[in-house]
Amino acid sequence: MAGYEQSWKQYKRLRNTVIFIFLTYLPVVALTAFVSDKLFHTSSPASAVLVLWFGLSVFFVIRLQLWRCPRCGEWFSATWWYNLSFLARKCVHCGLPKYHE
Repeated sequence: MAGYEQSWKQYKRLRNTVIFIFLTYLPVVALTAFVSDKLFHTSSPASAVLVLWFGLSVFFVIRLQLWRCPRCGEWFSATWWYNLSFLARKCVHCGLPKYHE
């Protein structure tokens, strides 16, 4: 059972990272655009940050989508033909409830 607790902590950390990335995407890009325009009179750094932030979000969202159930080891929220994503309340394979100890 101790393995479940550690796995759920990992899941929460990954979920919170995805939420943080999405909530800070627009402010970070806008701030970078504003600062780079004032300092360098160009928006190239903002474009680079935009691409980097987008790539980061894709990477972490895919990791969250493919997160494995601590009980059965299969994808927690997905099968090969559908994905419940963060809306899954239990494993779609073994039925382990989310955050079950």
